Amino acid sequence: MPTEVGFFSRIRLLSFEVILRLLALFPIGILRAFGWLYGNFVYFLNGRSTRTTRVNLELCYPQKSLCELKSLARKSLIETSRAALEIAPLWYWRQSALENLLVEYKGEDLLREKLTQGAVVAVCPHWGNWEYTTLALGARFPTTALFDSRRLGIFANRVLKARARFGFNLVPVSGTGLRTLIQAIREGQVVLVLPDQVPTRGSHVLVEFMGVKAQTTSLVHALARRENVSVVMFTIQRVPKGFVVQIESAGSEVMHANAEVAAQALNDEVERVIRREPTQYQWEYKRFRRVPDQDVYQKR
Repeated sequence: MPTEVGFFSRIRLLSFEVILRLLALFPIGILRAFGWLYGNFVYFLNGRSTRTTRVNLELCYPQKSLCELKSLARKSLIETSRAALEIAPLWYWRQSALENLLVEYKGEDLLREKLTQGAVVAVCPHWGNWEYTTLALGARFPTTALFDSRRLGIFANRVLKARARFGFNLVPVSGTGLRTLIQAIREGQVVLVLPDQVPTRGSHVLVEFMGVKAQTTSLVHALARRENVSVVMFTIQRVPKGFVVQIESAGSEVMHANAEVAAQALNDEVERVIRREPTQYQWEYKRFRRVPDQDVYQKR
């Protein structure tokens, strides 16, 4: 049995690699057109992603009509599909080709200035295409981030290799990984944190995200409370010819001594980003799970 599992795992990995390499032959505009087609297909299929997206949007935008919510859900799934297909060029194109996708880099000087004062925690929500961070941060600044391989299974090593190819230092979600993260803070590096995943390890608090109770990580709070640490919002927006990277200072409340106040401020910062272009947020993720006495995703 182990031999058979190993064989079929290799077949899956090979198929995955071949598909991505073929997709990487297309220009970004064609891939995004494919994303439009696939996103519409996913929406009308009405599977788990569509249902979860609708639930999240209904909770976060109660003032919108049913027609508005359906339109937003469809557009969101199109953007998510585009993000998935963009993995191919982001993993396989040469650095010079990927640099050509950088339409504008706002706030790079701000980040360089803050790094002269100490470490920087870069908060990057699942908005736009955060995978481009490997180039926008990893190729320019010493950057460390946590890497959770548990849900990736046999694809974990391939994903790790792709995300680390421009110098990104990825460490496991473990005691060892957290110690490495703290060491990076001491060395004055950039530490990247994705703040809008439901924590399964470490400390977290229950605060509101867009008006709905959500488990929220306390990692940003723990890192930001250390000496000479700044917090910035790091976002990558999809635009017609590529991406716009933007770095801006986070609100001061993100560094509040109280963990709940800081977590609420963090969620408010993420909401501020989302409201720029709600369709580019990853709404198909079950952001409101693991809330006590509440299961908004159970079948209706």
